[in-house]
Amino acid sequence: MNTSVILSYAFVYFILFLVVPFVLVTFTMTCIKFFKTSNVESVGVNIKLNPEKIANKPVGFFNKLNSIAKGKYNILYGTTMDNIVDIDKTDKPEDAHKHLQHCHLDYVVVDDNSAVKLVITDPQHNTPENNEFIDHSLAEVGIKVIHLAKNQQCDESLIRNSLAA
Repeated sequence: MNTSVILSYAFVYFILFLVVPFVLVTFTMTCIKFFKTSNVESVGVNIKLNPEKIANKPVGFFNKLNSIAKGKYNILYGTTMDNIVDIDKTDKPEDAHKHLQHCHLDYVVVDDNSAVKLVITDPQHNTPENNEFIDHSLAEVGIKVIHLAKNQQCDESLIRNSLAA
């Protein structure tokens, strides 16, 4: 057989066994991607927002806290202690940052000069050791910490007095 005939057969088989299956697989995957149904549609449940369930939750507390701050303060929500404090040079700064990242702070009240004025946190979000560390370390720099339990109501006078001090 001639070399050109062999190359012609090789080209035909290349197209037949490599290119055509690749095109078919690509087409099939595209069809699956565009025509598959989502799980939300197949559940068949109508969802409605219920504002009564939200009224006494942290959103309500957050709104109360915003009304107390009234433009004098900014409020950080759901941050860690690593985001608000700087650490001195230590032998292992990675360990210190890792420990500070595990100290969860629910609300941090900050003034216009970026100075932390008040920290409000839920003790259930941290271990007892981390709660003690938060209290001790923030007290050293003069920041008051208020612990609110999940079902405890907001005491506006306590927050106002803490911000005034």
